[in-house]
Amino acid sequence: MNAAPASVCAALALHAVARPQASAYVDNEGVIGYGDLHMVSRRAAGWLARQGVRPGDIVALSLDARAQSASGVAAMLYAIGYAGAVCLPLPPETPLTVRVALLERFGAAWLLAAGAPPRVAGARTLDSGGFDPADATLDRASLPDIDPDAPCVYLFTSGTTGMPKVLLPTHRQVIEKSVAVMQSLGADSSDRLMAPVPWPAGMGMRYMMRVHAIGAAYVAVLLAEPLQELAGSIARHGITRMYASPWQLRRLLQGPQHAGPMPALRSLSAIGAFISAGEVEAVRAAITPNLYVDYGCNEVGAIALLGPGDAAEPGCVGRLQPGVEVRVDDGAGGALPPGEVGELAYRTPWMCHEYTGNSQATRERFRGGWFYPGDAGSVDARGCLTLRGRTQDLINYGGVKIWPEDIEAVLKQHPAVLDAAVAGLPDPLAGQAPAAFIVWHAPFNIADLEVFCLERIDGSRMPRWFFLTDSIPRNENGKVLRDALLALPRRAADGAPL
Repeated sequence: MNAAPASVCAALALHAVARPQASAYVDNEGVIGYGDLHMVSRRAAGWLARQGVRPGDIVALSLDARAQSASGVAAMLYAIGYAGAVCLPLPPETPLTVRVALLERFGAAWLLAAGAPPRVAGARTLDSGGFDPADATLDRASLPDIDPDAPCVYLFTSGTTGMPKVLLPTHRQVIEKSVAVMQSLGADSSDRLMAPVPWPAGMGMRYMMRVHAIGAAYVAVLLAEPLQELAGSIARHGITRMYASPWQLRRLLQGPQHAGPMPALRSLSAIGAFISAGEVEAVRAAITPNLYVDYGCNEVGAIALLGPGDAAEPGCVGRLQPGVEVRVDDGAGGALPPGEVGELAYRTPWMCHEYTGNSQATRERFRGGWFYPGDAGSVDARGCLTLRGRTQDLINYGGVKIWPEDIEAVLKQHPAVLDAAVAGLPDPLAGQAPAAFIVWHAPFNIADLEVFCLERIDGSRMPRWFFLTDSIPRNENGKVLRDALLALPRRAADGAPL
């Protein structure tokens, strides 16, 4: 039996030899096969070496396709790996001032970007427009063997709890996590997978590396809306698997419905945020019965999966995935038995054990070899994981513990509510009180909404205030940014017509 590849670059090379014509990258401009992607990436690595890039150097890569094709940026991502350097991705949504701060913070030696000054924050700029993919002399460049335990790429967390934290996994950790995530779905080299946010973007980069780890095709297109457009996109690009945030799925369900049957998907994974049991059933009916609820995090990877044959019970996110260990912490250093609710912690062979340059966050989240994401929940004897919510989002309403997701699920059932989120506001008597933030798409009266809620939740958990807002702040995964939510300009409903 052949040994598994020790990096995503090594996997790319294996697929290029075994299946050079197989599709590796698909977008609206065309298709690139594994053979061509590998060849261009290797030549780009030779070009980087010719410019002076050495193994271990930190190379910042601007994820911006305006000056060249997005597939060319993908080739540069892998070229950095082939050259033995470490990639510092700079997503297009990152402000310029933050990009400069990242260069300084991590001591980048090089910046791959078009139109930048010769030097930025100590990094020497390389314009990738000077690289000629047709230059066959670059094939003779001597490139280092990739050390599987060397740092690979800086990864940024979602930032739902403040400033994004930074992980620096090794090549081995990146590919082991990538393969584990894909195997959890049963994905293989025959698949064409679309991410919720396409390349070039930070999230798109992670999905692209996962897909290339198993030799499948990465489809870099925007998730189309409404359902009619999505059906056309799936058929046009031959998409077999796709990911979407619950927010994207809600928009599809609330928009015009597709007249005919949707194209068959092997899987549609809901990722990144809470999705109610009712929404799970609605997606299975309107889009595909092969809906999975995918619970995981950047630090660990895929943790649990709720499959198409599993009942969509409130809070349940499915069974723990192979290689994932769980601990339910009692808050005093002990572990709780099956079924008891506590703070969840996980560990896998492929996870990082620290945040780069952030010792405080490392102490808070990485404890005793376990990673604590800040979620509360329980695990039953069958290995089924049920979430209660984020521990820091728990609202203590005069001693009544309220999980925002419970109230949000009820609010979103109202036919006139487009989106909703709940957070705790200071209250002089109770300490905290729940406030509901509502995005609406049809007229209704706040009194009707209150009656609707009282019929479905205990009165002690009713929101004290209802606020109208134009949108709910979310990250690219669809998770509510509650700090930003509380800072939103808003107006009270107070019984006035919405």
